[in-house]
Amino acid sequence: MKTKPTLGAAVFPNAAGILLPVLALIVLACGGPLQFRGGPSGPERRLAEDIGRILDHPDLAPMSVGVKVVSPVTGRTLFSRHSDGLFHPASNTKLFTAVGVLRTMGPDYRYLTSVFGDGDAHARGDTLHTSLYLLGRGDPLLVSAHLDSLAAMVAEWCGTRVIAGDIVVDDAYLDGIPYGEGWMWDDVQYSYSASLNALSVNGNSVWIGVSPGAAVGAPVTVRVDPPTTSVTFEVEALTTAAGDTSAVEPLRVERDWPARSNRIRVTGRLGMDADERAYYRSVEEPGLYAGNLFRDTLQALGVRVTGQVRKGITPARAQALATWSSPVTGALTLLLKHSSNLTAELLVKTMGRHVTGETGTAVDGLDALRRDLEDYIGLDPADYRFADGSGLSWYNYVSPDQIVDLLTAAYHDTAIGRSFREALPIAGVDGSLRNRMKDTAAMGNLRAKTGTLTGVSCLSGYVNTRDGEPLVFSIMTNNFVGPASTARRTQDEIGVLLAGFSRK
Repeated sequence: MKTKPTLGAAVFPNAAGILLPVLALIVLACGGPLQFRGGPSGPERRLAEDIGRILDHPDLAPMSVGVKVVSPVTGRTLFSRHSDGLFHPASNTKLFTAVGVLRTMGPDYRYLTSVFGDGDAHARGDTLHTSLYLLGRGDPLLVSAHLDSLAAMVAEWCGTRVIAGDIVVDDAYLDGIPYGEGWMWDDVQYSYSASLNALSVNGNSVWIGVSPGAAVGAPVTVRVDPPTTSVTFEVEALTTAAGDTSAVEPLRVERDWPARSNRIRVTGRLGMDADERAYYRSVEEPGLYAGNLFRDTLQALGVRVTGQVRKGITPARAQALATWSSPVTGALTLLLKHSSNLTAELLVKTMGRHVTGETGTAVDGLDALRRDLEDYIGLDPADYRFADGSGLSWYNYVSPDQIVDLLTAAYHDTAIGRSFREALPIAGVDGSLRNRMKDTAAMGNLRAKTGTLTGVSCLSGYVNTRDGEPLVFSIMTNNFVGPASTARRTQDEIGVLLAGFSRK
């Protein structure tokens, strides 16, 4: 059975992206059936009419919608409506961040998280006299297992049962500003708005499981992963009889974020027959959270640390004991497929550090991004606005035209195009598109970035037509009330329509 060509085959054949443009030029020269010269062909007109009918649905009337569809091979615009207008992009901002990182830092960039000891560290009996310096350099991929590996390397190196010193958290590689410009102040307890730190672990969040207690009237059972003393719980929620709705009270898990505390309060009711409920909550002082996890792991390995966990700077003459390395391509997957806001902001700050050589800041990172975008696609900084790299900020504005220009340039870029494309979610398969456009022509074919805020829903990326022709598209919807289901349904209809388009 002949399979349909995928976007990967179209964009990155063995000829490294040259094959399709050459074929298109041959067709143009021969006056072939694609009919790219002059006005739109019959199939192009019908495609534009079909997209127009989707966008003219009465449910979309109150919304602001901008759409553009372009062939990156010929440069022809197949559809455009309000595509030059500025919209809140939400996480479509991450498309620009990803391209900026790949062009500025390169796809081979690696993050390093290190443990150092004092230059004059010495052992006496079963005790090593030194402090341990845990140095973070902005790795968004760092998780507890990596700290476990670092701790195991240190335990093997020191060969003692006691470390007489402190765990010193060095997070000065990036600045200490915890949030992006224009973020919502009341979102900070949620994992998608976790505070930023050069030493970030587990997304600077904890997983909390809440299940029924041992008996009716008993407090609910709460567990946290990873186990940590960095957070404490006030459990007021009670267990009710199965099916009892007489005293319905929603279960709430709330961190005391107004006090910048890691105290988490659990209230409400949970029936005896209920499954465990899962919650993610951010933590304050994420560097100290990482330091406490590191100390706990050492102690689990039989190495007791006598000092405290505190912030500080690694001495110039410190000796390296252990290092963990992570690839930036892994961070890009987390950024685009899973739309990690923490990853986006750490990438921006790291880009600032990479360019200036000074403490990484969002200001320097965004300046570097703007300069790169002006060089890459001629994007004038006066024609759009980015206040952060994730899209959480309400100060961001960009147009479908500008997104399509970026995606088209990346399509033709043999240096970064593959890494960029492979990090995008695939319709019906993975990431933020895993449950969308299943069992359609777009499934396994369309690769695109989602974007969602209150009243905002966007989808921009690549799709192959039924003939294997690649298309670039951007669909941006703003200013609606209620769930994003109508906007997403519209995006999916257009995506499936493009995947099924044929010039034959």
